[in-house]
Order: sequence, then structure tokens, then C-alpha cells
Amino acid sequence: MKLQRYLAIVTATVLLAGCGGSQKTTVADKRYVRQPIKETTDEILKTEGRLIDAVALQESGRSNEAMEAYAALAADEPQCAAAWYELGRQTLMRGWTDSAVACLRRAVDIDGSNSWYLMALAEAQQRQGDAHGRVATLERLVAAKPTVLEHYYELSNANIEAGDLPAAVEALERVERMTGVTEPISLQKQRLWAAAGKPDKALREVERLAEAMPQEKRYQAIVAEGYMSQGKYKKAKQYYDRILATDPDDEYIHLQLAEYYKRTGKPAEADREMEAAFANGKLDCRTKMQLLASFYDNDEFYDPRRGIGFRLLDMAKADCGDEPEFALVYGDALMRQQRYPEAAIQIEKALQRDSSRYEVWEGLIICLANDTNREEDLERYSARAERLFPMKTLPCYMQALCAMRRDDYRTAVDKLERTAKWGYQKGYLEAECTGLMAESYYRTGQYAKAWKAFDRYMALQPKDWGMMNNYAYYLAEQNINLDKALELSRRTIEAEPDNDNSLDTYGWILHLLGRDAEALPYLRKAVSLDPKSDTLKEHLKEVEGKLKDKE
Repeated sequence: MKLQRYLAIVTATVLLAGCGGSQKTTVADKRYVRQPIKETTDEILKTEGRLIDAVALQESGRSNEAMEAYAALAADEPQCAAAWYELGRQTLMRGWTDSAVACLRRAVDIDGSNSWYLMALAEAQQRQGDAHGRVATLERLVAAKPTVLEHYYELSNANIEAGDLPAAVEALERVERMTGVTEPISLQKQRLWAAAGKPDKALREVERLAEAMPQEKRYQAIVAEGYMSQGKYKKAKQYYDRILATDPDDEYIHLQLAEYYKRTGKPAEADREMEAAFANGKLDCRTKMQLLASFYDNDEFYDPRRGIGFRLLDMAKADCGDEPEFALVYGDALMRQQRYPEAAIQIEKALQRDSSRYEVWEGLIICLANDTNREEDLERYSARAERLFPMKTLPCYMQALCAMRRDDYRTAVDKLERTAKWGYQKGYLEAECTGLMAESYYRTGQYAKAWKAFDRYMALQPKDWGMMNNYAYYLAEQNINLDKALELSRRTIEAEPDNDNSLDTYGWILHLLGRDAEALPYLRKAVSLDPKSDTLKEHLKEVEGKLKDKE
């Protein structure tokens, strides 16, 4: 209990100067300076005692009683700034913001040089949402304590809240006048000018930082990039040259110079700098992969610049050849050049490390589909992809295609029906699958389904003359709907008048309709175009025989 009383007395001693009417400084502010002897009256001693009692109540946890005591003292002694200050703090802790601001403003009016009072008022105004009032209070605080840097930071933040960004910058410049150019201040000023829509001033802040700290390459780089974004390439080049002079082995400077030369229309110089960057052993693989991926995404890999692309790939291969991402980038580059067998090898490497990405499987399937020597691998990888991604179209389509090539039409039907069940995303491969389905249904004797699939395919691909010819021929082969077959066939020979198969189909349908005289010239032309075809010659021979019999 005695300890609590002692602490209360010490705390009250710090505050007592606020109850002296015109007194302007507190004991706490000048605790290490000899104070002049002041006359003490009974009235002052009584006020001090009441304040000590209130502080003791507060320190003992009896905050409600302490608050009542502060309020009573402020009412009886309205010039006691300490009472108003403590009353303001108590009301602020209870969330009574408006009352807290009123009490603390009263304390500041009595003793405007007390930094504790000013800081408390600024805090209360911030909670109240009075940004402009907080700015005014903090201006008084920095005037009272001009060497305390933290107060200037608070003032800058208050001006940001008040929406006055130039004033926020000016507060930080007052710090700079005391400390000189520093990174935190300069970068904060840069952000403020950028937010204020003043890019030139924002850039100038970093430029000052770069000039003050020429050994820091990153500041030079920021300035250079700023000038690049403004299209001031000559200025940017000056700062890139400074970095190069400071550290010729910097792993990023050649990338930055490559971008500079690219933008200034000097592709040969850009390529040279890019190669210099890739030759730097300090440049990490991830950065190289990102650059290569960006390189290809921008279609720079195509002629006439594909040479530089493959040179960079070869350079990256030495350090990054074991990375899955490198295999993907390399495989993609090879695919773009239609070097499918080589691309497949790279993509297979990537899948050995990570088989969770469908687009990688799709790339491999496409490569294998374009390699006639790996049909078994195509079906095997397609089956694995289907198990991993059962709702994807391409793996099922490729398995159906492989099955049809070996005349396994029932397997083809199974895969295609499964694909149709899942649906076609935005029509992807719908026409191709429907065409295979029509052929497979016909080959398995499911004619009604075949005709329906053919009709759907022709709606999707109305100018596929080969498929249209097949449709017409199959109808003729089943000797049904010959008028429709003839119309379909007629459209094919109009589109391709020198196609022997189409001419044969048209002539044969005419024959089935009993129009042998009309059929003869079409069948003769078909044979003349392909004299080695036994089927064409048999059709011609039969029609010629029919005509002779009629004679």
C-alpha cells in the first residue's frame, strides 16, 4: 500500500505544474534542470493533495472514483490543466471520444507547450476522425518539440489522412533538413508524389537518393526504370551505364540494357545483352525460365529471331537442364517449330517430375499425334491422361483415333460416347469426335446412329467434301435414301470436279437410280484419274455392261 501511495505521489509530481495557473512547463519536461524556488500557498497545496489522491485512486484500480475526483477537481479548479488531461485520458479509454477531445483541448488551452497534452489530444482527434484538427495539434507539437523526429512523421501521416499530400511531403522535408537524404524518407516522398499524380516529382525523389548514395545500385535501377516508363530513354541509359561501371558483373544490368535496346529499336544490341545476361552464372534459373517463357509468349521465337531463342535455350540448358520448368519451356519452343519428336522427349521429362498439369499432358499428346513412329505411346499416354483427367476431350479422342486405325471400332465407339457424355467445352473437338463417331457407328452396323452423327457433322463442317462423299457412298451402299445421297454427292463434285472418289460415288448412285447413261461419263472420268483402282474399274465395267444389255 505504501508503494502504491509513493508511486501516486511521484506521478502527481510530474503533473502538478499543470495546476499552477500560468505555469508553462512541467517538472517531467525539465527534471534534470535545477528549478527556481516558488512560493507555495495553502490553496495550491490543497489542489496538489486532491490531485495526488485522484492519482492514487487510479493507480489502485478504482478508476471510476478516480474519474469522479478528476472531474470534481476540474470543476473546482478550472485552470488545473493536469486534471483536464487525466479526465480526457479516462474518457478516451472508455470510448467517449467527443468528451475526451473537449477535456484535452481544455488542457492544451491552459498549457499549450506540454507535449503530453498535445500528443493525447492528437490521438483523441484521430479516433474522432478529425484529420484537420489533428494536423493543427501536431503542428503545435512540432513547434513545441522541434527536435523530436517522430512528431514530424505523425504530422505527415495526419496530412495524408486529411488528403493533403503536398503538406505530408513538406513535413518529411523538414526531417530531411535535420537528417539529410535517407532511404525511408525519400521512398515515402516518392510514394506520396506518385499518389498525388506527380510522377516527375516522385522520380526526382529517388534520383536525389541515387545521387546521395551512388554505391547503391538499386536506386540507380529505380531511376532508370522510371525514365524508361516515361519514354526518356537517353536519361535511363545514363543510369544503366552507372550501374555497369559500378558492377560489371551485376546479374540484372544486361537484362535491363536488353530491354532498353529493344525499346529503342536495336534488336541486335538487345540480343547481345540478353546473351550476356544468360552467360552470367549469378542469374538464377527461375529468372531465366521466366524470360524464356515471356520471349516465346511474345512470338519473338519465330523468324527472323528464332536463332537467338535457341541460343538462349542452349545457354540455359547448362545450368537449368535438370529443371522441370526448363523442359517445359524447351518443349514448347520445339513444338512451335513443329519439331514434335524432340518436343515430346522434353515434355516427357517434365511429366516425370510433375504429372498434375493437364496442359502438359495435352502438349505431349499433340506431339505424339504428329509422330507416326510413336502411335503405341500416343494411345498409352492418352489412356493415362484420361485416368487423371476424365472430363477432358483430347485423350478420349486420341484413343478412339488409335482404335480406328487398327479397325477396333467398338473401342472407338466406347471412347467417343464417353466424350460426348461429358460434353464439349466451347465446341472443342466436337466436330472431330462426331466425324469419328459417324464412321465408327457405320462400321459397327449401328446405321441409325451413324446417319444422325453424319447429319450433325455436316452441320458443323458443311464443306468437308471427303466426309460428305463418305456419307453419300454409305447411303448408296445400304441402298437407302438415294435422292439425299445423290444431292450430297453432287455437291462434292461441284466443289472438287477432279476428285476420282467423288466422281465414282456420283456415277454409282446414278447407276443405282437406273440412270446408267448419265452415270457413264462420271465413271469414265474417275477411272481416267485413277486407272489403277480396281473398284473404279469394276463400277465402270458394270455400268458399261448394263448399257450394252439395253442395246
